[in-house]
Amino acid sequence: MSSGNNSLSQDESIELRTITPDRLQDFYAMQELEHLVWQMPHSLPLHQVVTVAKNGGILVGAFVGSLMVGLLYSFPGYLNKQAYLCSHMLGIREGWRQRGLGERLKLAQAEAARAAGYSLVTWTYDPLESVNANLNISKLGAVCSTYIVNCYGEMNDNLNQGLPSDRFQVAWWLEQPKELVLPSGKEYQAIRWRRCGESLIEPVGEAGLSAESLDKVVRVTVTVPADIQAIKVQDVALAKAWRLLTRHTFVSLFDAGWVVAGFRRLPETPANEYILVRQEQLGLPRPPWKKD
Repeated sequence: MSSGNNSLSQDESIELRTITPDRLQDFYAMQELEHLVWQMPHSLPLHQVVTVAKNGGILVGAFVGSLMVGLLYSFPGYLNKQAYLCSHMLGIREGWRQRGLGERLKLAQAEAARAAGYSLVTWTYDPLESVNANLNISKLGAVCSTYIVNCYGEMNDNLNQGLPSDRFQVAWWLEQPKELVLPSGKEYQAIRWRRCGESLIEPVGEAGLSAESLDKVVRVTVTVPADIQAIKVQDVALAKAWRLLTRHTFVSLFDAGWVVAGFRRLPETPANEYILVRQEQLGLPRPPWKKD
């Protein structure tokens, strides 16, 4: 399997390969890494992941020798007469992060998905996690118009505890250009914010999302903190305030026909921005979970 294109930060010691039912040791390695990354009391059952691998799922491991340092787990989905791939887990072993490995795993997944006949991949992620947003939206070119409130209920792992488990459900159309060309024009900042410390920002309310104000702009931006985990450690009430305000903002914009199609870091501030445009401006299909 190809390990991605040459523009990525490559590490020749890392081998990417599909996890197949004839190598049970790879499934055991996947369970071990899953536990290390998420610290959940139970890993996915071996019988389930083997069955998924036999029936249209795509599982990719990143290995250094026999050590698994990255995993990607996805399974088939079907809704409204359309098949697609559900990408459920992507995890990197501590010490091997920030090397471009997440992007390499996703590109390897896309290659295998195309070969298997998929044109659409979907997954969920926390919209306040800026590292994930940068990968999913900025680097891969996924788009989102679906917000799921408290998607998984209360979660007590290290990354998710303390906040409702709200999620974006993204659509990654494999035949679309990797870099979407977004329309240029007047932008509207949906959330006002200010610094409240060297590394903290706090929201000061929505700017107002009336149809009249949105009709006059080409793009809408939604600010999120650059590091929600750091905010949770310092001020969990502030983290919850960001969750609730961004929840209301995204749900309102999605209901009005806007789609997340871009993400950018704001220079010299602990803040980032999502960029939204109207659905019809993208020229992409509506995902099956959005069809009537």
